[in-house]
Amino acid sequence: LARPASSCARAAVSALAPSGYNLGAAVGWRRFAVSGDVSKVKDADPALGGRETAIVGVTYSLNNRLTTRLALGTERSTDKPLPALRKADNMSLDAGASYSLSRRIAVTGGVRYQIERDRISALNDDRRDSQAVYIGTAFKF
Repeated sequence: LARPASSCARAAVSALAPSGYNLGAAVGWRRFAVSGDVSKVKDADPALGGRETAIVGVTYSLNNRLTTRLALGTERSTDKPLPALRKADNMSLDAGASYSLSRRIAVTGGVRYQIERDRISALNDDRRDSQAVYIGTAFKF
């Protein structure tokens, strides 16, 4: 049996339903800036649930070349995913800096630390997977 064209159109529209968003804002005054981001992602499979994330950051420019940054973030599960598939809630701290080599090129670096709450580890593993040191470059166009 062939389906009517209206049911096919409804199925196509429901397939385009949004599954997540990411909103960010920043306010600056002189050398100081405050930024915030909120995001929500819903998985297509209801057994996995979704994730919500919030990040608040502070940036301060010491001079024309050096800028420092501190950000706090949190992430949690939404809905009610299956317990075996549920990702742990976590918090993170990010401290970094940027040094401008020229008007268009900067060197960045920092430290990121993440704490996973309510995590049950399968093995006793003493490695620190949630700590990171990063360096990189930034190009302005």
